[in-house]
Amino acid sequence: MKVTKGIFGAMLVGLLFIGCSKDDDETPSIDETTTFRITLTNTINLLATHIFNTPDGASQPGPIADEGGSYTVSFKAVPGTKMSFVTMLANSNDWFFAPGENGVDLFDADGNAVTGDITTNVRLYDAGTEEEDPATIATEPNGGTEGDPDDDTSVRTQQQDVANYLSATLDYDNGTFTLKITKAQDGIITPGIVVLHAQNNPLFTNGEADRGQGLKLLAEAGNPGELNDWVNETGTDGAPLRLSAALTPFAPGVVYAFDSEKDPLFTQGEASKSDNGLEELAEDGNNDVIFNYLSELDLPVAKQNEDGILGIGGKYTFDLEVPKGYKLGLATMFIQSNDWFVGFNNNGAALFDEAGNPKFGTDESVQLYLYDAGTEVDEAIGFGDNQAPRQGGANTGADDDNTTVRRVGEIDNVQFGRGMLESAPGVVSQQDARGGYNLVQLNIEEL
Repeated sequence: MKVTKGIFGAMLVGLLFIGCSKDDDETPSIDETTTFRITLTNTINLLATHIFNTPDGASQPGPIADEGGSYTVSFKAVPGTKMSFVTMLANSNDWFFAPGENGVDLFDADGNAVTGDITTNVRLYDAGTEEEDPATIATEPNGGTEGDPDDDTSVRTQQQDVANYLSATLDYDNGTFTLKITKAQDGIITPGIVVLHAQNNPLFTNGEADRGQGLKLLAEAGNPGELNDWVNETGTDGAPLRLSAALTPFAPGVVYAFDSEKDPLFTQGEASKSDNGLEELAEDGNNDVIFNYLSELDLPVAKQNEDGILGIGGKYTFDLEVPKGYKLGLATMFIQSNDWFVGFNNNGAALFDEAGNPKFGTDESVQLYLYDAGTEVDEAIGFGDNQAPRQGGANTGADDDNTTVRRVGEIDNVQFGRGMLESAPGVVSQQDARGGYNLVQLNIEEL
């Protein structure tokens, strides 16, 4: 079945709540329950970086001063990807070229690769970090950055038409783009960086101050190293702090509450129950079966308030009335997979503190992990014929030999050619201190 059709298109929208007990004498009073709004955000953004520093035909890194000289860089990408690049105008204090603050969409609405001349998308920006003074201009990479601070600290457009400085073109072949930046008659261009991303404003926002992530060094000295290091920084487990492991939407899901020691839906290390709906949710994004299963257990359960899939930057909200002391469970499908889902560990997430007060904020995001439901053989993320966006119907893939529900400890990043990415715990929250897959963030608030 297609992700954008069938089950997804017919999802019921709104709050669905089942009481906590069939026995009226045991039903908590209104004073003993709290209504929470649970918000799940798809935070996928930074996807890959590629430094370009050696001019075509040269043997050593360096700037380009001669007209017709060029940098060429190739990279893999999939539909939904945006591309930004930054290269310095070397005969300035802190001016740089970039294809707009939001980058360039690499695919059109029909999924076709964007190719050809993209020079009209490129702008010349002032980084707002150093006052313009010819005496302190750095004409070589890693040159001086000793100029006076700029009185206007905002990143701002200096020139919209940059054809007299450079041209930029894109080619595409079998999943790989090639960007070529060619120097025109004016100026000197320096080594730079390509950043692949999913949301707007990945490196700067026009009209706002530099973020202190490395753009300053690139714009003042033509050195992309600091910015590249910031994007690729790792956490305590050695997994990325900011780079997302994949580009994917998420499917309609459920949140629920329970007071048992273990999650009533699934147990890590054990096979999923045949009637609990986890297979239908993890393989095909169908949250009806899982909702009905939890309802029949007399647990508070809710579907998301929004229709459709959870795209990049989007939010699902769930409204759930919960008795004091109950814990939170959640399940939503990682769509570009065969049977992966996001959920909490076996004992759920705390909704109340030790004093019985409701908990709020994003702290419980770090309790979310990526799981393999153990119901279908895995294929390459984003490319499998038996994955929901490409399969001909529900439940079409071969059975998994390993039927246990388990954490996804590694992802083969075929989409962007980054190789095998490891996160032993399967961390999915954005910028978790351990590092991880950087996919989502959860927020809890009281209604």
